Amino acid sequence: MLTDKYLSLNLIRDFRGIDLTPTHIPVLTDEVINALNLKANGIYIDSTLGEGGHTHQILESTDMPISVIGFEIDSSAIKSAAKALANYSSQVTIVNASYIDIRKEIIKLGLNTVNGVVFDLGLSSLQLASSDRGFSFRSEAPLDMRFDQAQEIDAWQVVNKSNEQELHDILKYLGEEPYARRISRSIIKSRPVNTTSQLAKLIVQSSGRRIGKIHPATRSFQAIRMKVNDEVNNIRKGLDEAMSVLPIGGRLVVISYHSIEDRIVKKYMAEASIDCICEPKIIECVCNHKAYLKTINKKVIKPKSKEIDINPRSRSARLRVAQKLIDQTTEKKDLEPGG
Repeated sequence: MLTDKYLSLNLIRDFRGIDLTPTHIPVLTDEVINALNLKANGIYIDSTLGEGGHTHQILESTDMPISVIGFEIDSSAIKSAAKALANYSSQVTIVNASYIDIRKEIIKLGLNTVNGVVFDLGLSSLQLASSDRGFSFRSEAPLDMRFDQAQEIDAWQVVNKSNEQELHDILKYLGEEPYARRISRSIIKSRPVNTTSQLAKLIVQSSGRRIGKIHPATRSFQAIRMKVNDEVNNIRKGLDEAMSVLPIGGRLVVISYHSIEDRIVKKYMAEASIDCICEPKIIECVCNHKAYLKTINKKVIKPKSKEIDINPRSRSARLRVAQKLIDQTTEKKDLEPGG
C-alpha cells in the first residue's frame, strides 16, 4: 500500500482526455534515452522529475516493459508531473523526496537496485514562471527560492541575515559573479530587501551593467538559490546515492546547466573512474581507491543547433554519462586488513 508520500498514477486516471504534454520542454532527450541503454523490465530513476518531461519521453520511446520512479521534492511540480504522466499510470511511481534520499526511498518500495538514474539539474519552467516562488528576477515575488516549501531557510534569510563577507562569498563562489563585492555592499546598505524586483534592481545598479541578452542579476540569483537549497553538497550526495543503487553495468546520466554544476559532476566522474586519487606528490599509492565507474562519453555532450533553435533554454545544457564497474562497498571490504 502506498502512503501519501508515494503517488501511484493509477490514482489519477481522471486526467485522461486533457492535454497531458509537459509544459517544460526536456533537453537532450534522445541523448538521455540512448545513454540509459534501456532494457526490458528495467527500472529507472528520474531523480529530478519536475513536470515529468524526461520520464514522459523515456516511456514514449520504447514498447519494452519498463518502469520509472520519479523523485521530486517540489510538491507543486508533482501535481503537474502527475497530469503529464497519467497515460503511463502503470509504469510510474512518484516519490515526494529529494534525490539525496534515493537509497532509503527505493528500499521502502521493496527495491535494492535500478538500471539507471537520470539527473536534470536545471530549474523547471514551472518554477521560473511561478509568481510566488521568487526564482526569477523577471517578475515581482517574495524572496523565497526554496525547492522544498517545508524547508525553513529561504532567500530572504540569506539576503537579509548574512553579513557582507558571507554574501560576497555566496555570490563569488556559487555564482561566479565578478561584481560580488559591490553587490554585497549594496545589499547590506539597502536592507531589508524583500522582493525579487528590489533585489534585481540593486544588482543592476551596483554592478553598473546594462540589461542585455544575459540579465545582470542572473549569476546572483543563481548563487542565492544554490545557497538556499544547499545545491553543491546535495549534488554530491545525490551522485553518491545514485551509485549506491546502481548494479554493475547501470548507467548514471547527468545534465547540468552552468559551470559550477558541471565541474562537480565532471570531478565526481573523473575521480570515480581512476584507480588512484592520491596527491601527485605521493610516489606510491596509499589510497587503495579503485575505479568503480567508467565514463561513456569522452567529451561532454551538448545540444545540437536544431534543438537550441526549438528550445533556446537548452543552449547551456551539458550531458555526462557513466557506467558502474564494481560495487564500491564490496571493494572497500575486500581491501580491509584480513579481508
